[in-house]
Amino acid sequence: MVKVEALQPIYDEKVKKILQVLGEGFSREEVAEQFRYTTYRSMDGYMNRKNFLWDKRKGTYVPADTFNAPLETMVNFPSDKVRRVVMELNKEGADLKEVALKVGFENHFEMARYMKSKGYEWSQEVRNYLSTSPTMPKDEVNVASASSDGTLVSSLSIGNGGVDQFSSLLEWLASNKDGLQSLLGASVASGRIPRFTIQGLFTTKSIHMTNTLDQMVRDFSKEKNINQREIFEVALIEFFQKYGYAREVGTLLQQNA
Repeated sequence: MVKVEALQPIYDEKVKKILQVLGEGFSREEVAEQFRYTTYRSMDGYMNRKNFLWDKRKGTYVPADTFNAPLETMVNFPSDKVRRVVMELNKEGADLKEVALKVGFENHFEMARYMKSKGYEWSQEVRNYLSTSPTMPKDEVNVASASSDGTLVSSLSIGNGGVDQFSSLLEWLASNKDGLQSLLGASVASGRIPRFTIQGLFTTKSIHMTNTLDQMVRDFSKEKNINQREIFEVALIEFFQKYGYAREVGTLLQQNA
């Protein structure tokens, strides 16, 4: 795998001022309010664009190259397409319409719909998409930290009780594994999409759907490495099982067992 070099920090006047105020003892929330950001997450987005990451232990932003890893490897993106959009817009002078075409969208409106479906919304403050997922309290989780040997590790606080407080829960989960898997469904428990082998002749069926739903099917097919025919087979079988055709589906699958 090709090693991607960490992006160099950009110390513009705003970055310097934010670092200065943080150095005076103000919290991240207080600093964000001073700079008229809606939330500190918006300020995070701006600092990310300048190649800085929040360090919980130091209580300030530090250059991304401090962690010996590129900025894009420190963020958990829901798909490669989301990652590409965010990283392209993270570049200086990025144009929204040009990025949309470069990543493979017909226009920036289609890109906006896709990003929204993945939990990202456009922020005019940082000129990029920000995740709308709830952020954990800052005392519980840190984006990343570096161990003594420079290895990138996650930093997670689990309270004063340590790991021992979860031992009884883990034991209960282990002893009831089979029952839980049966209850939730094997495919859900394993995270795998079920595949069905159904006998019969293949026919071509033409259906009409909105272009947005069609694009979602295409994106899912590419991201999950499953062809569109299998997507519709799984969807139809689960639909029939849920809405009154469970017996018929059971008979069909038994015939092909």
